[in-house]
Amino acid sequence: MALCGISRIDDLNAGAATASPIGPGDPDRESVGLIQGLLTGQGLKGLPNLLSPDYGVFGPATSAAVQQFRAQHSLAPGNQVDAQTLQSMVQSPAPVPVASRGYLTLVHNFDYSGLAKILSVVAQMEGAGKFGALNLNTDKAGLSFGLIQWAQKPGRLSEILDAFFAASEADFVRILGAGDADFASGLIAHTKQPLGGIDKPTGQTTDPTFDLVNEPWVSRFRQAALWKLFQHVQLQTALNNFSGSLRIIKQYAPQIDSERAVGFTLDLANQFGNAGARSIYQAVWNAGMSVNDLLQAMADESVERIQDPWKTGTQARRQHFLTTGFLSDNAFGDAAIGSQAPSTAVA
Repeated sequence: MALCGISRIDDLNAGAATASPIGPGDPDRESVGLIQGLLTGQGLKGLPNLLSPDYGVFGPATSAAVQQFRAQHSLAPGNQVDAQTLQSMVQSPAPVPVASRGYLTLVHNFDYSGLAKILSVVAQMEGAGKFGALNLNTDKAGLSFGLIQWAQKPGRLSEILDAFFAASEADFVRILGAGDADFASGLIAHTKQPLGGIDKPTGQTTDPTFDLVNEPWVSRFRQAALWKLFQHVQLQTALNNFSGSLRIIKQYAPQIDSERAVGFTLDLANQFGNAGARSIYQAVWNAGMSVNDLLQAMADESVERIQDPWKTGTQARRQHFLTTGFLSDNAFGDAAIGSQAPSTAVA
């Protein structure tokens, strides 16, 4: 059985007789936060995520969500998470799957450490941690999809589509090609065109057949995000991206070596690209700078490079990485990633 690394949650999930239920006012913020992430994936609204100061607080919103979940799944009325309730949260298909600690570990068997932990935090910044996060050309980049927002314009969308296709051609054709193999191949070919098949000034498609920011494509991408195999592919592809970016970062900035600094810089690289992150570093680095001063200077420079409508959000994003308690200032070490074969059932 998959483990999350939080003993109380693992005991509950295993049905251990000594495991105590989790309920209102529970001081175990780590366990409560994991429950909140699973409930969010189950479509319960209004719950704090790890960017919120209420994350890990079992207050009225969490209590109401537990009661609603129990009612929806024919469990006895109540506002506590006992073994049966937790097991149902893990085993029930998630209608809004998010890369929370509980979902990564208990559903996909990934270790919540190293790059996987950083990915979970970065995904919260990109699209609330949702596997099905979509940006429908609000930034004139065409369609951006998934955990780390693989975008059309810079050619990244084709990368995740290629990975889906390689993992299961049959599922790719069925979901994204609506059963038509030629249509599915055409989608990949379109996104491999210069600028991902969109017009540079507007972000609009160059081929109406593949207008990915409108139906039927929006529904197809959302359906792809529900497929557990494709979720696993998103996770592994994003981790591969991060691993490659980290190797590049280490070449020009070996002092980026704490979990916080690595997470901050990987988030920067995901937003600006590897070349952009390096350019920002080179613009502010001075010999003798402390790592904290360097990160703050990089944060300020990144905000300056963002267009006005997104400056406030970018500033908040940078500051979160500089202050969040979910990342430590200890030396970063990337633990092995869980490799259990993913399920091919719809999540």
